[in-house]
Amino acid sequence: MKVKFNLTKEMFHPVKRTILEAGEFKAEAFCYASGVCALEVSNTRCSYILLPFNGQEIWRYRVDGEEMTMKSMFEEPEDTQDFESSYGAFLIHCGLTAMGNPSDNDPHPLHGELPLAHYNKAWIEVGEDEEGAYVKTGGSYLYRNALETSYVYAPSIRLNAGSATLQARDTIENRRSQPFHFMYMSHINWRPFEGSRFVYGAPADKEHMEVFREDWGDCLSEEAARRLDDYTLELMEDPTRADVIDWKTQVYDPELCVCIRYVPDEAGWAHSLQVRPDGKACYVSFDTTYLPTGVRWMSHTGEEEACGFCLPNTGNHKGREYAIANNLRKVLAPHEKICLKYNVSVLDEKRAKEKMLEIEKLQDK
Repeated sequence: MKVKFNLTKEMFHPVKRTILEAGEFKAEAFCYASGVCALEVSNTRCSYILLPFNGQEIWRYRVDGEEMTMKSMFEEPEDTQDFESSYGAFLIHCGLTAMGNPSDNDPHPLHGELPLAHYNKAWIEVGEDEEGAYVKTGGSYLYRNALETSYVYAPSIRLNAGSATLQARDTIENRRSQPFHFMYMSHINWRPFEGSRFVYGAPADKEHMEVFREDWGDCLSEEAARRLDDYTLELMEDPTRADVIDWKTQVYDPELCVCIRYVPDEAGWAHSLQVRPDGKACYVSFDTTYLPTGVRWMSHTGEEEACGFCLPNTGNHKGREYAIANNLRKVLAPHEKICLKYNVSVLDEKRAKEKMLEIEKLQDK
């Protein structure tokens, strides 16, 4: 049994109000000062704030009362389609015609058209199935470019009763009679915890881990650029030097990226952890059918503190021109429809230890 209804912008006001209560689930609608609509969905363990009409971003994610989202300059989202003018969400959808950093020869929007896309359709659903009671949110975005591209991107998030796990199931449908070459990344921005250790399902060698050396040009002072470049060169020789967060010896200003090609388990899923000093762990897992890699993105600037320890990805973050040259895009056949699958959660100490043992077996393959 399930009940589903569409969301409209008329439901959202500056004063938060409850629009759904079902068992332990609650959904509250409100508007930020910028006018951006927000839906806070919660159960007994966690809550997330969805921006249903602005990119279907997950703006905030809290577990057992603790904020898990990166620190940024933006306490609230802005009503903009400029990526860097409203950056601070927990989860941002990136793609699909392009993704990553644009090049001089290919000036596409940073991370593509999806991050702040305007959605016309959004919905919420509650129900019960073989997994138990759940609440689910989602929407659909139609992209059309005459004579070239037409697709529907439909992300959804499911939260089960008593669970802290967000199950993302995002469908892509090619609406044209020609193949569609696409790129995608789920930009999952955790709060970093000093002393945390990264545990990831891949051998720490150059075949599975690629550290990217960037040219920041005039963006940094000569000294800052040298510090970042020196640290990047260290990681290119031994990426495991970054496996434990240590702000005193590591340099992530403004950012540093490592692309990891994960070894999937028997079900085809990859797994990654940020294991905190208290034994709890932030957890990301993803189906590698269309998302074979995970980018590790770190930023520590004074204003930003972010630990994107695993961003499920079709390739890497280097942009469309690089992806074309290196055959990193995925292809949808005419009128084909697929589903991207990934989960995020916070594990207690016992479950974190169990998951670490499972991941370590994958590291040895």
